[in-house]
Amino acid sequence: MLHIFILLLLLVATPVIAQPTQNLVILTTFSETGLRPILDAFKEKHPQSEVQVIQRREASGLRLLSQKKHDIDIIISSSPTFFQPLIKTQKLLPFGKAKARQNQQQLSEDIISFGHTGFGLLWNQHYLAKNNLPIPTNWSDLAQPDYFHHISISSPYRSNTTHLMIESILQEYGWENGWRLLYQMGGNLASVETNAFALSEAISRGLIGVGPVIDSYARHYKEQFSYIDFSYQPKSPLLPNYVAIVKNNYQSRFAEDFVNLLLAQECDNQTATYEHLIHPKQIKHDDFIEKTFNRKSLDYHVIQQRSGLVKHLFEQTISNQLPKLNQAWQLLHSIEKASLKLTEKQQQDFTLAKQLASTSPVNIDDMQDKVYHELSLFRDNPQVHNYRQQWRIKMAMQLEQAIALSQTIINGNPALQ
Repeated sequence: MLHIFILLLLLVATPVIAQPTQNLVILTTFSETGLRPILDAFKEKHPQSEVQVIQRREASGLRLLSQKKHDIDIIISSSPTFFQPLIKTQKLLPFGKAKARQNQQQLSEDIISFGHTGFGLLWNQHYLAKNNLPIPTNWSDLAQPDYFHHISISSPYRSNTTHLMIESILQEYGWENGWRLLYQMGGNLASVETNAFALSEAISRGLIGVGPVIDSYARHYKEQFSYIDFSYQPKSPLLPNYVAIVKNNYQSRFAEDFVNLLLAQECDNQTATYEHLIHPKQIKHDDFIEKTFNRKSLDYHVIQQRSGLVKHLFEQTISNQLPKLNQAWQLLHSIEKASLKLTEKQQQDFTLAKQLASTSPVNIDDMQDKVYHELSLFRDNPQVHNYRQQWRIKMAMQLEQAIALSQTIINGNPALQ
């Protein structure tokens, strides 16, 4: 009996080593529809596999990955900040054969890029013609008075690619001038959409005229509607897309096979999301790409450091302030358009009003404060909640003051009434 008892103790004490499973769970910030062709190709090669796709935005995805018993095998995203917490906590697996088959840009040894996307402006030709609007060519065009309530953008908090577009503005123009341009554009926004799909749909249906999107979305809609057109943002950076294998207790035996298929040359143009993906060989030898894009990449260290700050700040000072932004800039543009000779006091008030409507509550000096570095993405974080409230209140007060000053100027000029 004693040896049976000892045997039972050994069985209980011995850890159960999970065997590789037939399941493959993919977490992505992209749509499952976009990945469908590559999923079908994988299923054809591995009919015994069971593939599940979980689509989440970045913050929600990180919450899911923080659970100890998650069963995520692969992450696919264009957001470098999505992967950083996993790098720090060493939750990614190194690549084996997949790593040897590629020579592309990596965020770390455990993350591989598989091509690039570009971004620009998507517009509805019928809408622009109906409203006598010129075709916009760059960000600054969207800040012009003619585009009031004719443009939209997707939320950088919910859309990783929009976040990178916002960062491209901030890195090109600098923190303060970048936000100045964003607030001027914000004054023309009719809405902030939840994602790029909703934005593209609104443009294709003629609910809005123009919006910034990535090229894969643009070409998808151009193929469907002859009146939809797109142009790349001049000298904009190319955005890499990334894939990584995640450690879990239920590791799939198919994870590396899927990554190999994703990276394989024959699959480069098989997925709807990446049917127009720009690849390294093309970057080196295509004159159009050479002339269109900026070879200088975005500074991803800076992006990682202020990702939470930028997303929360946009949400509190643009998304949640649209009515006030619209009103402030409509008044400011009406004063400029009238080309009136203002008194010295009115000119001072006008300059102040414009400054108030285009100044971020977080200035360049504040950026040195380490408390803003790597601010949590989660809205329910107490520190984040306090900052969001402060920024919302401060921006609202600035816009209210800008509106009051502009209205005083208008009331003092009969030609404007």
